[in-house]
Amino acid sequence: MGIARLDIYTRRRQRIAAAPFAELSVVRIVSGQKRIDDGGHSTDIDAGHYLVVAPGQLLNVENIPALEGGYAASCLSIATELLHKRPATLPSRRWARLAPTRELDQAFAHTEQGLRDRLPESLLHHRVAELLEALALAGFVPSTQDGRPTTERVRMLLASAPSEDWRAGALAARLAMSPATLRRKLAAEQSSFRDVLEEVRLGHALALVQGGTQPLKWVAMACGYLSASRFSERFRERFGCLPSELRDQGDT
Repeated sequence: MGIARLDIYTRRRQRIAAAPFAELSVVRIVSGQKRIDDGGHSTDIDAGHYLVVAPGQLLNVENIPALEGGYAASCLSIATELLHKRPATLPSRRWARLAPTRELDQAFAHTEQGLRDRLPESLLHHRVAELLEALALAGFVPSTQDGRPTTERVRMLLASAPSEDWRAGALAARLAMSPATLRRKLAAEQSSFRDVLEEVRLGHALALVQGGTQPLKWVAMACGYLSASRFSERFRERFGCLPSELRDQGDT
């Protein structure tokens, strides 16, 4: 449907290195504080405020619980194909901290409620359009051009089934090109099939770990890892922490 909702709650302080934001993400901090570091500067986002991140960004994230109530946030992810074209009067941005406004609060709540009510896709798209307009009024228009069109096509295809046993040849055929052409195009964009596959799988794993209660062995399988220990190792290498460290109850 092009839009998804994720609730995050933790009583522990969480640090995640280079967290991927594959789609436009609108995060409302409900309790506690979120700290963002893009390698150039950092900013803190308090409860009631919003973090908005354009597609294709990697940010260092820290979730800081409140003394009472822990850390809680609600995240809406919006597929790139639903984004408006950038108005000429507004520059595009990679990410921003936004203060709450009446329009933004209402649009976010409408979109959340539409997902809870399982509205038809056509109606949900109207809710998304309202949210995008509210973001524009608040001064944020997402940058959607990162100069990596082939990488984005590969990422979208892999994200449709991250647990599948993907092979470069079969993927190239799905994209109507030869394996050699796919390798060349990805190399020109400083990427590779294996790099994108692991990015997609671990990004999906991060969402499952933070937003669900499934056993970590199940998460590993759902993300294409046959070995739970190998999955945990790659997760730590990628994000700087074990998946169990993002769970209040530890590894289950």
